[in-house]
Amino acid sequence: MKRKFLYILAASTLFTSCDLNINDDPSYPEGGTITTDLVFPSVQNYIAAVSCDIMFNYAGFFCQYFEQLPEQNQFNDIASQKITESSQTIDGAYSNIYAGALTDINDIMSKTTNKADLFAATVMRAFCFQLMVDNMGDCPYTEALQGSGGSQPKWDDGKTVYEGVLAELDAAEAALNESDDQMTMTDMMFNKDINQWIGYANALRLRMYMRMSDVDNSVVEKIKALVSANNFFSGDAMLNIYSNDNLNRSPFYGSYYLLGTGNHCAAYPIVSYMQTTNDPRITYAFKVAVNSGNYVGQMPGAKAIEKNWTSTGDWMNNDVSNINYDLYNGTGAIRPAYFFTQANLQFLIAEAKVRFMNDNAGAKAAYEAAVRADFEARGYSGVDSFLAGAEVNWDNVSDKLHLIYMQKWVALFYMDNMESWSEIRRTDVPALSSRSGKDIYKDPTIYTPGDLIEPAENGLEAGGLMKRMFYPQTARNLNPNTPTGKPGSERLWWDVK
Repeated sequence: MKRKFLYILAASTLFTSCDLNINDDPSYPEGGTITTDLVFPSVQNYIAAVSCDIMFNYAGFFCQYFEQLPEQNQFNDIASQKITESSQTIDGAYSNIYAGALTDINDIMSKTTNKADLFAATVMRAFCFQLMVDNMGDCPYTEALQGSGGSQPKWDDGKTVYEGVLAELDAAEAALNESDDQMTMTDMMFNKDINQWIGYANALRLRMYMRMSDVDNSVVEKIKALVSANNFFSGDAMLNIYSNDNLNRSPFYGSYYLLGTGNHCAAYPIVSYMQTTNDPRITYAFKVAVNSGNYVGQMPGAKAIEKNWTSTGDWMNNDVSNINYDLYNGTGAIRPAYFFTQANLQFLIAEAKVRFMNDNAGAKAAYEAAVRADFEARGYSGVDSFLAGAEVNWDNVSDKLHLIYMQKWVALFYMDNMESWSEIRRTDVPALSSRSGKDIYKDPTIYTPGDLIEPAENGLEAGGLMKRMFYPQTARNLNPNTPTGKPGSERLWWDVK
């Protein structure tokens, strides 16, 4: 009962705090009477509302997991990448991170000297800033969250933010190692297991270093050291706290299923690849198309260009696989909010062993561990048969990195869509097809299963796929230091391929 109470308290705080100026000091009705024990669950739930709902939704379109359901219209602009600052697509996430999670973290840091609590709070702070950088490239950091004395903070470049939060992690861990403190805050992710928090911090380091590795060769030795030490979290880093009770359902489910706003169907690339590899996980969140009884994906951006959804035209199939928000096993309402999956961690380890450590056997073990972890997280059997398939068998595929990246794309589907979007941009896998959706729709044999497809109607002035999110309109209105807007087709600082 205690966890349920804390979640409801955090959820109510989330929806009353998100209009705060991101530079205000923490402001609660009870002021200093709210203890860190109650504030930390709020931090975790703010982040879940961002990465597992707001970003989960639009990143699902950018990764070409989701498409707009033919008979609905809510996400036509996202599906066709017709997004601007005035669309305010990221505004809710920005507010929940700055006015919510980061403000609460500041509050915790002002109220405790406990080194274990401070370390966990610092880890969550690093994750918050990583999310902001990976969306926009830069964000307020060095002058942010300073109260009325810094109400218009400068925006720091992404590399500065990454290096800053990595240094914060190092300092917080050094302080932890000099103390005997144990966590006292209510912790809905690792149940106060400080070793798990250290392992999670190491995984965040590895993820950020891998992002940086193409622009800063100095981090390669740090990657190798982390992988060699193998001091990472076990299981999945997640909030497994949800139920069918009001205010306590899994974030994405609560937003799109229970409110009756189902707008998502399967995208053509993910369906085509999973069919090619005979992947049983295709049943996880996809329904078969009503008329054909098969799994059918929609061409990206097709609904936006085919105004009359009842006609298939040159682009669109109106008999497609809907997203099953309740999942194949009926657990959609209680599905955990994943912050870092074990599968993603093992794929990163496999990549590091291929790219930097010349360790084929170790890479194979990590690759297979990644796929096994995803099967387990989804509740699927048959992983041995799947891994024996020609398309995904480690020993059968010559391009090991491409295999790792493609299977990571599958494993992050409906688990961590935001992370998948970042990895697609970093690795350029899946690749962007040279053929148009119209041509593929007419002749599927010209298509390489899994390749991404430029939306039929594309809002990006330079074409291609979405590379960054626009700055929040709220920041533009309140802070004159918000940088000049950049086009959605412009790569982030770590995206150099």
